[in-house]
Amino acid sequence: MRFAHKAVLLAVFATSGLSGLAAAQPQPAEVTRTEAATAIIEAVDQRERSVILRGEDGKLTTLFLGDRVRNLPQVKAGDRVVLRVTEAVAVAMDRPDGRAPVAAGEAAAVAPKGSMPGAAYMRGVRMLVTIDAVDRRANTVTFTGPAGNRRTVTLRDQKMRDFARRLRSGDQVQVAVVESVTVDVVR
Repeated sequence: MRFAHKAVLLAVFATSGLSGLAAAQPQPAEVTRTEAATAIIEAVDQRERSVILRGEDGKLTTLFLGDRVRNLPQVKAGDRVVLRVTEAVAVAMDRPDGRAPVAAGEAAAVAPKGSMPGAAYMRGVRMLVTIDAVDRRANTVTFTGPAGNRRTVTLRDQKMRDFARRLRSGDQVQVAVVESVTVDVVR
């Protein structure tokens, strides 16, 4: 089962008040990082609604899934579970617009009935950040978020690079961070 990350990403932007960032001029920079982990299903207990997973490190973990997990009867020992965590950062290089500094939105999807189990969850947050540094040679901007988290993004769009040339340490811009988690069972 595959989920369209970009489609869900756009839905998060549109439903959460983050759409203003997507439409801001110049075009937002995007940085995407995905980490994946795979486990093998060792055993399935349909009555108890649990699975035992063997991780890449060989350790066993039991998950109790509850009634909300669809399609558990399709799962069997030997199936692979793939967990992907994707973080996408869209930086709208725009001056603060007077809106609330933090806005969030969420979207979720589950596998259709009858298919292999799977789910996707995305959350987007718009926030005001402080510019720490602009590296014009590398076309990067480093900023710190309201929680003190520091991040560096590469500017690919020429209009955005031009805008960044006017930025100085201490300036504030709007940033959107979108994170997604997908869980797929594959054979």
